[in-house]
Amino acid sequence: MEHQALYRKHRPQRFDEVIGQDHVTQTLAREIVDNKVAHAYLFAGPRGTGKTTTARLLAKALNCTDRQANGEPCNDCDSCDGITRATSIDVIELDAASHNKVEDIREIRVNVGTVAAAGGAHRIYILDEAHMLSRAAGNALLKTLEEPPAHVVFILATTEPYKVLDTIRSRCQRFDFHPVGVDTLVDYLTDISRRESFTADNQALSLIASHARGSVRDALSLLEQVAALGAGTVDTAGVTKALGLPDSDVYATLARAIVEQDAPAALGLVAHLASQGTDLRRFIAEAVSFFRGVFLAQYAPHLEEVADESSDILAEWRKVAATMPVADVLRTVDQLAEALLNLRQGREERLVVELAVLRLARPEIAPDMEALDIRISRLEGRVRELIERAATAAPKLAEEPPQRGLPPAISTVDSITTTTQRRTPASAPTAASARTSETGDADAPIANLVPVADETGTPEPQPAAELTLNQYEAMWPSLVARIRDIVGPRRHALLKEAVPAKVNGGELVLALPEHLAFHLEQLSHDDELIQALGRLASGDAGGTVTIRFEGGTPGTTGADVAESQPSGSGRPHLQAVKEPDPVPERAPDRDDLFDAGEAGTDPTALVQDILGGEIVDE
Repeated sequence: MEHQALYRKHRPQRFDEVIGQDHVTQTLAREIVDNKVAHAYLFAGPRGTGKTTTARLLAKALNCTDRQANGEPCNDCDSCDGITRATSIDVIELDAASHNKVEDIREIRVNVGTVAAAGGAHRIYILDEAHMLSRAAGNALLKTLEEPPAHVVFILATTEPYKVLDTIRSRCQRFDFHPVGVDTLVDYLTDISRRESFTADNQALSLIASHARGSVRDALSLLEQVAALGAGTVDTAGVTKALGLPDSDVYATLARAIVEQDAPAALGLVAHLASQGTDLRRFIAEAVSFFRGVFLAQYAPHLEEVADESSDILAEWRKVAATMPVADVLRTVDQLAEALLNLRQGREERLVVELAVLRLARPEIAPDMEALDIRISRLEGRVRELIERAATAAPKLAEEPPQRGLPPAISTVDSITTTTQRRTPASAPTAASARTSETGDADAPIANLVPVADETGTPEPQPAAELTLNQYEAMWPSLVARIRDIVGPRRHALLKEAVPAKVNGGELVLALPEHLAFHLEQLSHDDELIQALGRLASGDAGGTVTIRFEGGTPGTTGADVAESQPSGSGRPHLQAVKEPDPVPERAPDRDDLFDAGEAGTDPTALVQDILGGEIVDE
């Protein structure tokens, strides 16, 4: 007997044998029983889901001479036998891909008037791949499709219903066929394996059903291929070998290499797959599907409701999702999808795959903004680690006596360490606030310094600082430098123009030049800045320090004070700032220069003196 493929040999012959499409078969059976069959149907859905099979079953049930009470055909009468063997003249199957011209539709219109062979029987036209009809051919079919003879039924099947003319869709009763679920497909493959006497394990059948993507025909074809490869045995090794797939644990290995940023391990994985003859294009496609599942596992608590996969695959997704950051998962999906697109364009497979996994394991090498963001994130993480280490070492540093000859500003523990040591758990900054401070946001909220609190949570009062103006002048450059990380660059730019002017007990008066009225206005009303600067100064002075701003001598700025500190000096000190030379009200006229020259004054020397230039020889 001639061999038949499994999907033809085990084609359903009753409505209840069609799997995964109960919403279609039950409706059609009810219409047959109630004698309410439509004149035109449109079956839409993915390949291998039973569209053509259901169309034949509908034709068989309509023409069955001994139809059952539930609408099922008997499969014993001559009509059922002829439809089963595809010899019935009352069922005409046409392929729209090859019958898509107006002449072909005209022939159908002529044959529609032909009476069916058996009395009272129906003539059924099954038009497969209906979306392939040209616009002219579809328009030629409209009138016949809308008002066919009473004994004619049209059944149009298509995988792309959106390409079918709207005028055709509106004249048909549409049924959408869904992809068959994995569990349903595994049960069906188990039954077929039993009928064919195959030795099949459940994991191999689950892998076949997963790769069939809901297509029964694809699943049966793959089952037959693996059974032939294994001489009747269907196991996981045979499925992966037949499909050219890697082992199931390679995706977890790739995920581990990405998380640990292990580029040699990622490249070694690609080399291992290539040496085994694995289809690298299929490997990338399956990797995209795997990391999509990992992404779903991270965001969907009820994963079974959003993913139609076996329990083993869902468990593997959850395992990887627990160890892989969400950002890495999304980046992996994007990079692998781009690599898959490059592979489909015919580029060198192994090179494309190697570059993809290398960018995943070492994201900082990519020349884009995402790579720059990753580098910044890593630097922020290292800064936080340094701050934590400084907080751990702060108590030891505080116990050590200050070195001889150093002012209080130098012998005090660094502000970051002191702040971290004083911070309570409830007031610890979040990751977002830490990132804002590190990036130097100009308007960042000042919440990094918290006064020391006792056990009741009330800040402990501290005595006023008893430092002199010279001591404040000595510590001022250090305060200005450290306050920048707390208040941001905009406030720091305003503050560095100020200079210690006088001390009133525990109050430090900072003066700004008279021509910087805007700076004085901004600083005087910035309560957050004043409080932060007071806390920082209090920590260095060993007592409470309050800050006040006022106008001062023209030309004296905090920047001049900072520049006046000699480099390499153990103790900063303040130097006198030279007053700038007065600027003439206007430049001298040309005649005045000539007159001055005649009077014995050198014009070159005069211009050099007025403009502050110098003569440079070649």
